[in-house]
Amino acid sequence: MGFLLRRLVRLKGGGYHRAFEDATHDPGAAQAALLADILKQNRATDYGREHGFSKLRSGQAFAREVPVVTFDDLSPYVDRMKAGEHRVLTAHDPVMFNVTSGTTDAPKYVPLTKPGLRCTASRSREWLYRALQDHPQFLDRATLCIAGASVEGVTAGGVPYGSASGMMYESLPGALHRSCALPFSVSRIRDHELRYYVMCRMAFARDVSFVVTPNPGALVRFAETGIRYQERIVRSIRDGVLRRDLPFDPDAADARILAQLDARLRPNRVRAGALDDVMRRHGKLLPSACWPGLKLLGCWLGSTIGLQTPKLNAFFDPGVPRRDIGLLASEGCITIPCQDHTSSGILALHNNYYEFAPVGEDGPTDQHPLGCHELSVGQQYRIILTNHNGLYRYDLDDIIEVKGFYNQTPVITFVRKGDDILNITGEKLHVNHVMRALQMLKADNAVSTFRVIPNYGDLRYELMLQLESDHDDEWLRKQALPRLDRILCEINIEYRAKRASGRLNAPVLHVMDRGWTEDDRVQAVKAGQREAQYKWRTMVGSMSELDTRHIQETMQVSHD
Repeated sequence: MGFLLRRLVRLKGGGYHRAFEDATHDPGAAQAALLADILKQNRATDYGREHGFSKLRSGQAFAREVPVVTFDDLSPYVDRMKAGEHRVLTAHDPVMFNVTSGTTDAPKYVPLTKPGLRCTASRSREWLYRALQDHPQFLDRATLCIAGASVEGVTAGGVPYGSASGMMYESLPGALHRSCALPFSVSRIRDHELRYYVMCRMAFARDVSFVVTPNPGALVRFAETGIRYQERIVRSIRDGVLRRDLPFDPDAADARILAQLDARLRPNRVRAGALDDVMRRHGKLLPSACWPGLKLLGCWLGSTIGLQTPKLNAFFDPGVPRRDIGLLASEGCITIPCQDHTSSGILALHNNYYEFAPVGEDGPTDQHPLGCHELSVGQQYRIILTNHNGLYRYDLDDIIEVKGFYNQTPVITFVRKGDDILNITGEKLHVNHVMRALQMLKADNAVSTFRVIPNYGDLRYELMLQLESDHDDEWLRKQALPRLDRILCEINIEYRAKRASGRLNAPVLHVMDRGWTEDDRVQAVKAGQREAQYKWRTMVGSMSELDTRHIQETMQVSHD
């Protein structure tokens, strides 16, 4: 299987690789050709007619005539597509919608068309092709890919919707699917603890040489689950069953998936014996010892999510190379990493048409953004995307930094989300989510001011509240804080998923004293900020000494 898979990746990826290499020498021309193709294909759509796509002949004209938008601007068009209308944003009907958290309590349904899916598949093949050049044996054995369910439901118009990671998983070459340790159906198990157990049961039965998932926190959870149920896992592999004597009570849908998986299993005493030996030698079922042939680990390495990668060393051999899977979002695939142990990647020139606004300038609404060939090393920019999926001059709210150039094409890394979004492990918590949650809390003690701070080490948010009146400690700790957590789960679907899977812990509440806000203003003015320009920072990256000094009381959820 390894030889055939290597040959297929080289065959399927070789043509795209050569085209991509050529494009990196003249990215401006490649981007102009892509924009022309997108405008031509979609000029007869409702959006294309409204914005005169048929008359636009250059990137400059495109920037002048088409406004920069957010998803809220596009949502009326997307709603019509979800209902089954044709030729609204795109000439090609969507084949699915990627669902992700929005800036309000309504999730975003991002369209994905056949041309867009082909772009995603090509980028995945290029990633595999480059990884194979550097690690010729990483596909020799089974692949463990942890991804979300590609299909979670169907819209009123009959179009499926689901997760971007699941969609990218299924866009991989078919031969790679056959080498996967986990069938697609595993990702559809709704009970998170049960799903991770099944992943461990299926994966530890195989000899794995490649592990890939977007979030390194998922690998930590996988390893911890394997250790928690190690004896049962080994026994079930020996007996050829999926589970036995486990504290799970699956619903009807999960039970059907379990029955289908169970029917495929056969006793494997040899593998069980090898795992028994691992437990005798190491005291626990360590992935590094179970998979001595592991050649490559793929996951996000940068930004806040990448802070979780050092935790992998407790379970995976630090000597196994790690490669970032690239800057990927529900809205589009943006980079192609080409080296290990870095979060940087080459701009994916054929996936999106890019415009860049320098951070600190009024770029996103400017009619004169920069092209990818006009960027400078060391500078940070905001990305504006246009692609085959119906996003035209879409403000992604991502800040990137240029780290260098590959030929003439920028190599970039993700720095952070915009000012109103925090992101610990992929949940993208927007300031609107917190404001909505506080409004729904209906607290007797009205909140005069709040601030949200991510705690990356403890994988939780710290919420600072300044109350207008004296507070009830008992009510805040036992009712307000747990309810706030539940409301955030209701408002933000990705926050809910991360909390349910244990990748994100319960928030902490700090009650602040009355002098907090005034002290913050005074310090900002002393530091040189004009009084008229002072703005309260609702979401910040870390807790300041000033914040710590004004904490009156700290409260945690008593049980998670």
